[in-house]
Amino acid sequence: MVRVRFAPSPTGNLHIGSVRTALFNWLYAKRVNGSYILRIEDTDLQRSTKEYEDNILAGLKWLGLEWDEGPGKEDSVRYRQTERIAQHVYVPFVEKLLEQDDAYYCYCTPEELEKEKALSAAQGLAPGYTGKCRNLTSEQSEQYKAEGRACAVRFRVKPEKIIVKDIIRGNVEFDTNLINDFVIQKADGSPAYNFAVVVDDIAMRITHVIRGEDHLPNTPKQIMLYNALSSNLPEFAHLPMILGPDKSKLSKRHGATSVVEYQEQGFLPEALINYLSLLGWSHPEGKEKMPVQEIINNFHIERISKSGAVFDVEKLRWMNGLYVRELPEEKLVKAVMPFLIRAYGSSVEEKSQEWLSEVIQSVRDNLTVLTDIVSATSVYFVAKPEYQPDFILKYLHDDLSKSIITDVINTFTSLSVYSEEVIKDYINALPVKYSCGKGKVLKPLRYAVSGQEHGPLFVKLLYLLGRETVVDRLKKALDL
Repeated sequence: MVRVRFAPSPTGNLHIGSVRTALFNWLYAKRVNGSYILRIEDTDLQRSTKEYEDNILAGLKWLGLEWDEGPGKEDSVRYRQTERIAQHVYVPFVEKLLEQDDAYYCYCTPEELEKEKALSAAQGLAPGYTGKCRNLTSEQSEQYKAEGRACAVRFRVKPEKIIVKDIIRGNVEFDTNLINDFVIQKADGSPAYNFAVVVDDIAMRITHVIRGEDHLPNTPKQIMLYNALSSNLPEFAHLPMILGPDKSKLSKRHGATSVVEYQEQGFLPEALINYLSLLGWSHPEGKEKMPVQEIINNFHIERISKSGAVFDVEKLRWMNGLYVRELPEEKLVKAVMPFLIRAYGSSVEEKSQEWLSEVIQSVRDNLTVLTDIVSATSVYFVAKPEYQPDFILKYLHDDLSKSIITDVINTFTSLSVYSEEVIKDYINALPVKYSCGKGKVLKPLRYAVSGQEHGPLFVKLLYLLGRETVVDRLKKALDL
């Protein structure tokens, strides 16, 4: 059975690069009916926080990337590295490597290691461990122990060629002569990253390791550990880097990078999932917009590109707009209400659900992200429109505009029935009455009522604002 994992470190909020990794693991597991495991790699005690972990879990849940095993599931303790350390999970594996002479104790102090590093740099050599403790005699070891020196454990790297068989990149060769003996257990007894990852993947029976290409240099070290621990290798797939439009590594200067930021900006999870699936992978028929089940059905690791994938926030906005405008009425109202309440408070809460629904539907086609609802509906909630001097001159000061506005005030005041149909028939008759084009009627009226040049369908706007509000705004516009 296929078992994949997403293993974030809770040292920051869930960001786009990590989400793409989580998504590709999840998609593959879904397609082959495998298991998707979430593991929290929280050994960086100084930077790891509960808040960041909560952010990661919440972001994955919001996106619908629910895990089969991990935090919140049965026996979740074993999916956090700190708790696995407390259970001494890693100790037997260290002891096995020591017994096999695949590892050794290193008594070098941090100061000594820094001196070695400086000496290598002065000689023009690549910085690295010289192997000082590689072949200590028992007497030397006893002397260091007597001095009370703390000791790390290093893996003994043997000269060989390591071939990483990568599903995406093909065979990638590494020469271990360029790899120093690396630490597998720190002096404080905690496991080093590469060692913990391998032990955890063995214990959790991970069959496929799907992760970013920045992890590729770690892979030969991990393969050496798998071999030394007599464990089968998982299959590896290293995903292409996510780039900004300028082809540099994606960063905050290219826009928001954390999932929570996109959620707060009003992006829909299904749109984000759809867009991120296309960062490196492509549908066999070249489709761009598709439901998640279609993505699952067509997701093959072999279709993932080696080239960097460009993250274009404008294309994401375009795709999000498609999803927003397709939302059923009830779902759209529910989705935008938090943004409206946050912006307009009691002005929203005092309105009827039916009226709010009509208002939201009237601006549906103007929405790209959910937060657009605030500016798109401002005309309905602000007490008084804001008029710009240039537009006052443009739309409200000529005699024709004043005559039309006065006509509307008088007519609306005297109407016995104020309905969409009555308003529509009356407005449509005005160009004929004043022998002018539609624009000469609609533009000054819209600006007088809303303080905006564009907005919802005008008849719908007049109807939803209500007779009293419309007449009041028109009267005030005449006095500008």
